[in-house]
Amino acid sequence: MIRFLKELRNFKFINHYIFHYIFYKKFNFALVLTAILTAIFVSCNTKNRGDWQLSDMRKDTLFVAETNVSDATTLILEIDGHTDDSIKVHGTSIAGGDIKKELKVDWYNPKVAVQFQAYLAKKGSLKIKYYVPTNY
Repeated sequence: MIRFLKELRNFKFINHYIFHYIFYKKFNFALVLTAILTAIFVSCNTKNRGDWQLSDMRKDTLFVAETNVSDATTLILEIDGHTDDSIKVHGTSIAGGDIKKELKVDWYNPKVAVQFQAYLAKKGSLKIKYYVPTNY
């Protein structure tokens, strides 16, 4: 009887640890799989962002892009570059020099249209990135 109790105690000990080991291993696998699938779905939606390069500051330009966002409410513009004088992007005046600016504006259209106006600038180059977040 004593031997049986010792074996039973060992069985409970092993069963307890094996169960937890398998449970945590499956839980970790599910957690990693969820993280990978989330990253895939988030990164697949790249049609709602893009960028434009501008090197000729002397003329006004209208940039247009199509997105796949049907419920747009915001347009985010990131403007990086350098100009010799003031410019206007999407109606907002930006001082010349080294430029690193972010604009968040209301936007309710899947088609993005951004107006660049040279204003007082004659030289420089800009990179304008756009992003239209989706509302889930």
